[in-house]
Amino acid sequence: MALKGMQAAGRATKSLTSFDSAQLAWLIISVIGMLPLSVLATLALIVLVVIFAMAGGSQMTSSSPDPSASSGSTSSTNALIELAGGDGRGSFSATSVPDQDLVAPIRAAARECGLLTPVIIAAQIDYASAFDADKEGPGGRKGLSQLTPEVFDEYGEDDDDSGEASVLDDEDSIHAHARYFCHLAEETDRLLTERKVVGDHLTLTLMAWEIGLETVEAQGGMPVLALGSYPFQIRGLFAKYTLGGEGADSPTALATEEGSDDDPDAEGAALLSESTFGAMFPNRNSFYSYAGLTDAMEKFPAFAGTGNEQTRKRELAAFLANIDHESGGLVHVEEINRAAWGNYCDTGQSYGCPAGQTAYHGRGPIQLSWNTNYKTAGDALGLDLLNEPDLVKNDASVAWQTALWFWMTQSGAGTMTAHAAIIDGEGFGETIRTVNGALECGGGNPAQVQARVEAYQRFTARLGVDPGADNTLTC
Repeated sequence: MALKGMQAAGRATKSLTSFDSAQLAWLIISVIGMLPLSVLATLALIVLVVIFAMAGGSQMTSSSPDPSASSGSTSSTNALIELAGGDGRGSFSATSVPDQDLVAPIRAAARECGLLTPVIIAAQIDYASAFDADKEGPGGRKGLSQLTPEVFDEYGEDDDDSGEASVLDDEDSIHAHARYFCHLAEETDRLLTERKVVGDHLTLTLMAWEIGLETVEAQGGMPVLALGSYPFQIRGLFAKYTLGGEGADSPTALATEEGSDDDPDAEGAALLSESTFGAMFPNRNSFYSYAGLTDAMEKFPAFAGTGNEQTRKRELAAFLANIDHESGGLVHVEEINRAAWGNYCDTGQSYGCPAGQTAYHGRGPIQLSWNTNYKTAGDALGLDLLNEPDLVKNDASVAWQTALWFWMTQSGAGTMTAHAAIIDGEGFGETIRTVNGALECGGGNPAQVQARVEAYQRFTARLGVDPGADNTLTC
């Protein structure tokens, strides 16, 4: 049974002693130079904690650090970057984009490289033009991203198939933005690998965007004090375009997102009768009631309610196929491997595991796991799941809500939510990547992938809709 621990596992802490002290010093100096006085006391405390942690490390040596530490992936880097606004990898609050026609191009362009996300693109565009596609700035800069003529000439293409590549065309500008960003990301990664610069990868890439690669290399990476404040100004906008941040009252804001000009308010429940649901899951546990599912769906009206009827049916089938696989055909309410129940407590979180070390195992249709996910889901749904995780096994509506919360708001091991994968036309395979791609996709477990695909094909047949192109079914 697949587990929903990808995000929490990725947050596993590493020893501070593995981080280059020079990099840490540069990062601390930079952040202090960017932030207001009101947080300097907090930063000072963090610096002291870091110093004592490094001084007390029993494995501290004078040997060269692992070059991979320069990528900004260590926990010490992450702590300070979070203070500056995070890394832009949260779930995209598409409803915060002023022009909804730009959402799909932003999502598509963000797949240009691993460092880039929709949140980062949206924040950069907001800063550059406030989403004014007609803006013209100094030095010939134009369009949403205020690209210079030289940059657009090199990275611009006719992405909207209008017959002409134009920086004033929204889609052309966004994709050129992504290509240029990813070029800078590749080059800053090279500089990090060659140990010519210090700093975290995203900050260095944003610096290169603002002041040029040559300047970044010449100054050795992270700037001192006010120089290079652009990265922190961009990070300051991340919350606006991240679900749960300033751009959305809660993750359920995504539930009202419009994905097409068709009826976005159509209820997904109207596509699935109780008799069809019963036929899809003939052996289901009575806990997984049709009423619980439809009650949860009312809280996420955009689920199977965005796009045309074909898209809505595909999303419904995709969701049901994935939860069919996760729960053994809606048979298992809790994770069956009890020996693994103690594996899902991330003790590095400030809130810990108040319900107990073994309390955060998989439960419900999507097999919600880890204290971090119980905390985040509970906050989004207005429930104290961190202290009362058994609500997910005792209340059918809550169980279904956690599954839809994950589906609608979490990117898991992928680059987008499962909801976005369907409405943006990426296909069923991308939903597998979101739900459990860390273990199954890319050859990880082809048998499990095929089982999901076969369930999806059965369910689309039940709903009378084509499953989509064959090359979109697997991951």
